[in-house]
Amino acid sequence: MRYLSTLLTLLLTTLPALSSHAQERITHQSLNGSWQFQPVAASLHVTPQLQAPAGGWKKINVPDNWYRQGHDISGYAWYQTRFVLDARNASRVAHLVFHGVDYSADVWLNDRYLGHHTGYFQPFEFDVTGLVKPGENQLRVLVNSPLEQPQDWSLHKRLVKGIFSHHDTRPGGAWSERGQEKNTGGIWAPVELQFADRAAVRQLQVTPRKQATEANPQQWVVSTEADIHHDVSHETSVTVEARILPENFKGASFAFKQSQTLQPGGNHIAFSFPVDNPALWWPYEYGHPNLYRLELSVKDASGKLLDQREQVFGVREVKVDDGLQWFINGRRMFLRGTNYIASQWLAEMTPDRYRRDLEMMQAAHINAVRVHAHVTGQDFYELCDRMGILVTQDFPLLWGYSDDPDFIAEARRQAKDMVQLLQRHPSIISWTMHNEPPWDSPWMAQKYPDYHPDINRRLDALLYEDVSKLDTLRVVRKESATKEHEWMGWYFDHWLAFSRPAPTPWSTEFGAQALPNLKSLERMFSKALLWPDTEAKWQVWEYHNFQRKETFEFAGVKQGRNIEEFIANSQHYQARLIQFAVENYRRQRYAPVSAVFQFMFVENWPSINWGIVDYWREPKAGYEALRVAYQPVLPSLEWKQDEYEAGASPRIGLWAINDTWSGFEHASYTVTLYREGKPLDMLKLPLEMLPDSGYKLRDYALPVLEKGQYEIKAEITGQDGKSMGRNQYRFSVK
Repeated sequence: MRYLSTLLTLLLTTLPALSSHAQERITHQSLNGSWQFQPVAASLHVTPQLQAPAGGWKKINVPDNWYRQGHDISGYAWYQTRFVLDARNASRVAHLVFHGVDYSADVWLNDRYLGHHTGYFQPFEFDVTGLVKPGENQLRVLVNSPLEQPQDWSLHKRLVKGIFSHHDTRPGGAWSERGQEKNTGGIWAPVELQFADRAAVRQLQVTPRKQATEANPQQWVVSTEADIHHDVSHETSVTVEARILPENFKGASFAFKQSQTLQPGGNHIAFSFPVDNPALWWPYEYGHPNLYRLELSVKDASGKLLDQREQVFGVREVKVDDGLQWFINGRRMFLRGTNYIASQWLAEMTPDRYRRDLEMMQAAHINAVRVHAHVTGQDFYELCDRMGILVTQDFPLLWGYSDDPDFIAEARRQAKDMVQLLQRHPSIISWTMHNEPPWDSPWMAQKYPDYHPDINRRLDALLYEDVSKLDTLRVVRKESATKEHEWMGWYFDHWLAFSRPAPTPWSTEFGAQALPNLKSLERMFSKALLWPDTEAKWQVWEYHNFQRKETFEFAGVKQGRNIEEFIANSQHYQARLIQFAVENYRRQRYAPVSAVFQFMFVENWPSINWGIVDYWREPKAGYEALRVAYQPVLPSLEWKQDEYEAGASPRIGLWAINDTWSGFEHASYTVTLYREGKPLDMLKLPLEMLPDSGYKLRDYALPVLEKGQYEIKAEITGQDGKSMGRNQYRFSVK
């Protein structure tokens, strides 16, 4: 492959009308639809000569996960389809593109073996120029989605699938013999043919990089790379044109042009061009998530469009300082986050379903999402770009993996795939290579006899080194550390332990399970299972991830007299823990806390999990608790218990938290004490709030308390009298 590098010349900032040639676009032929499908019962030795069975085929939809089509299988399965190629495309450059196959695929076109691919999340393609023929063609794919061997849990796993192969939230949970049922395998994303004329643009990458000078502090350079497949037998001169247009705002456009010589076969081109004072991409709370669209066109000497690729990108700068405080475009911000696993089966998620989740997050004042130990569907990242939601992205490694050289090489390859696939998204601000690796998980020493503290240490060091070189514009982390996972009140300790000083600036997991509402439970369980009062029924509940020991022993949740009471008790516990934890973290803003990520947002299958929204997207009480605790302007109430003895006179700390970049003068802070719903006492204080700040106003000494149910309501109002934030604290006196 020849490498061509140049600095494109700026031609104009006002784009001319497109010519008729420029209005042409790449032709795509979808191969989605009804395919034939056949699971393989026996073991296979895959070779290019392997023949598919002649009969026994069933229908299956592509794209989709095979479990969603009624096939709860693991291992190998054949897919095949026939398609008709338009004769006009037969002589063009053609690429067969798979946008996602879980977990590996071997592909044959018209009985010719094209090759193999491993990895569930990344698109892959084959050059099929001259192999597709006019008229009918046959495509066959052998998909393999194997199981991890139970003896490999959780130190020697071999699949880069994260939460999709072994996790607490999977059907059956992490430690059950049934923990790998409802397999995620299949051709879950679209399949298509892409056509071009003589020169096909592949692997387009766009990277905006700030190169500020004293004279021009907003000087940026947009670096662009692409592979061009040139399907001719001789050297050819072409024109490469790059156009940068505002995608979601009104602003200046830019155009660039450069002559280029292409050699037969593969060519790699790389060029850079300056962009002065671009519109920056901002998180939704602080500005507009401005996006640009780059159109890269290749034209021949006559001006005919040979191929064109587009990529939407944003211009922004992300940094963390020595105290792990986050800065976006030079401005500090506090991350109020959640962990997200959208679905156990990626084909289930559509743009509308992702959008609904993200809109619910925004309504709860969430400004950052941790994609937990997996790569999710592309539509999610596109929407986060457009909606201004920050993403911290995990590589799909969870707990322990083999240190075999072959696995290390495979993991390194797939980590590079992840970065190259997602690098263009301005919403993504960090990469994390491994969730709770063995070398950072001393709890594994008690669980696994063959544990030693160096498992995966070299693997993660290599992944960190690779990704740090690939992407110098984001934060790269080896691990999501166990010290960041504060599971007080669920796996250990008491929920009131959140009042202690935080051990780290980032808390990336905390929370508690809660039952969904009755309607959702009735969709999940038969009437006979709705009230678990036998061991057999409890086992069904535990298959749906309910953790009995943690619920009753650590959390102390009461089952109550009926399912309605059980639901209320469970949701109350989750909500109380979330509110208490978040408010304590936020009162420690930048001393040391700078980011919190509640675990987790939604249930990824019909289950009883840590989600504050259930599988059917019905919110639990924890959703409202998080919404209140995550208000950008929060009147935080500092308390350390929710029950008192009669005659007590507790003192409640009054705090004002302001995550916005605006200051507020002449505001007011009002607290009102209620007993049995009737006002008992009130305090109103003047308030001045600096931007991006938090401080304690004073202690509020309550009067001597009598037996009853109490509530303190707090509110911050602006100079205009409008409410800026509300909060409440409920407690009982016995």
